[in-house]
Amino acid sequence: MIVLLSILAILFLVLAVGLPLIEKYSTEKTDEELGTMTRYMPALMAVLITGMAIRYLMG
Repeated sequence: MIVLLSILAILFLVLAVGLPLIEKYSTEKTDEELGTMTRYMPALMAVLITGMAIRYLMG
């Protein structure tokens, strides 16, 4: 139980420190950059589903 609480505490600390830093130093994405990222989403989802199916069938 102590291990679980320590992991949760570390995750909360990372979120509390990391999110403000990401918001401070991140830049706005242009429409072209967002379009490029959106184009890769279906392929990445297919790879993810395939990997999950292989993992399910192997175990």
